[in-house]
Amino acid sequence: MYTASKRSTHPTDAIARVMVWPVAIVPGEATLLEVAEALAADGIGAVGVVENGHLAGVMSERDIVHHLAQGSNPEHVTAADVMATDLVTARPDDSILDTARRMLEAQVRHVPVIEGDTIAGFVSMRDLFEVLVDVASHEEDVVVVPSGTRVVVRQE
Repeated sequence: MYTASKRSTHPTDAIARVMVWPVAIVPGEATLLEVAEALAADGIGAVGVVENGHLAGVMSERDIVHHLAQGSNPEHVTAADVMATDLVTARPDDSILDTARRMLEAQVRHVPVIEGDTIAGFVSMRDLFEVLVDVASHEEDVVVVPSGTRVVVRQE
């Protein structure tokens, strides 16, 4: 249905241009160890947790690290026990910039893209950062200071 695209994109483009499909999902009864293995195998930072055929939550590598640091047994704690359920989501036609702002405000790094009742894709901060940096690197109002940091100077 949707695929990530490497064509030139702009922050006002739809999130569907950069989202990833297919989406990695795990059942709610998957253990932390199984989720960690799935993340490592796919080289990704988050998975959707599905219960009864619907997205019930999102679980990230950060969630796993947090619970392991608290002494949780990765073979006995499940995705359903750990997943974030207060989800920040996007729709395929939401803009890249609006989605990036929503993620920043909610302090999340991964967002499921939902179309109707279906998971249409997933987007990470890395996906959005690539677009935003590419645009910033072509802006005339961007100054690179000696440390290599890009500073945007807006003249009004």
